[in-house]
Amino acid sequence: MLAGGAGTRLLPLTKKQAKPALPFVHQRRIIDFVLSNLLHSGLDQVLVLTQYQPHSLHQHLRTHWQPLFSRTGFLQLCPAAPQLDQGTAGAVVNQLSRIRDYRPDVIAILSADHVYKMDYRQMLAFHQQQQTAVTVAAAPVPLALAHQFGIFETTANHRISRFTEKPHTPPGSIPHQPGYALASMGNYMFDANALYQLLQPLDPAAHHDFGCDLLPTVFQQQQASVYDFGTNQLPGEQSLPHYWRDVGTLAAYYQSKLDVLHHTDWLEGPAQRWPILTGDKSQLNRKRPITAVQRMIPPAHLRPYQ
Repeated sequence: MLAGGAGTRLLPLTKKQAKPALPFVHQRRIIDFVLSNLLHSGLDQVLVLTQYQPHSLHQHLRTHWQPLFSRTGFLQLCPAAPQLDQGTAGAVVNQLSRIRDYRPDVIAILSADHVYKMDYRQMLAFHQQQQTAVTVAAAPVPLALAHQFGIFETTANHRISRFTEKPHTPPGSIPHQPGYALASMGNYMFDANALYQLLQPLDPAAHHDFGCDLLPTVFQQQQASVYDFGTNQLPGEQSLPHYWRDVGTLAAYYQSKLDVLHHTDWLEGPAQRWPILTGDKSQLNRKRPITAVQRMIPPAHLRPYQ
C-alpha cells in the first residue's frame, strides 16, 4: 500500500501529516477505505509504505488496524528515509527484498488516498484470467477532468491500445459512455516475477513513478490489461454504487466529504454489508457477514464522477 505522498495540493491540511491520515467523515480517515476493502476482500498480508510526515498515520495504524489484521495475517509499517524522493515505484523498489520474503504469486499495489469501495478478489480473478504482467484498475471520469489522470483507451479484449499520462488535450470518450474517459485508479495487480524484472534494474536512491516512468513501456508491449471498476459487485444495498474519488485537491476532498455525508448509510449501519471501518474491534465484530454478491446498476445521477 502506497501511503507516502506529501499531498502538496491539499495544503495546509497536509502540513503536519500525510494525505492518507487526513480525517474524513464520522471518525474515518482516508486510509480507512482501502484498509476496509482489504479486510472485506480477505487480503490480509499488507505492507504499508510511508514517508512524508508519517507519525499520526503510524499511530492510527498501530492502534486501530494492526490488531485487526493480526487475527489472520499482518499489517507492517515500512517507513522510508525522510530525505529520499522515491516516487511510487521507487518506494516499492526499496522494499523488494522484504516483499520477496513472502514468496507471493501476485502483488497488489494500492493507493492509500482514494475514497471508494472495491472487492479486490474480483480484480484478482480478472488478472489471473487475463494472464498479463499487470492489471490496472480504471474508472470513468468526466473529460473536463481527464488532464488530472492517466487515461486509457482499450481494445475489445481489455488490452491497452493507448495510454496518456495527464493529457494536455481532451481524449476520446469511452464508446459506451459519452463525455467520460477511462482513468487509472492507481491500483495495480502484478505477476510477482514481472514486477521483480521491472524494478530490479532501478536505482533505489532515484525517483521512479509507475504511471510516468515504468508502465508506459509495459503498456506498449501489450503486457497489461485494464480492469473496469464499473463491473465490481458488492453485496447488499449501496447508495453510492461504483463511487470513486481521488481526493488530491482541496475541492475534491471537500466535495467527496459532502457526497459521503449525504449517504451515510454507504459507510455503516445495520443493513450495510460492506462497511467502511474505523479499525475499532467492536465495530468489526458487529458488522454483518458478507455473503452473496449482487449485481448493481448505478443510476445515472450517481456515476463515478458528476
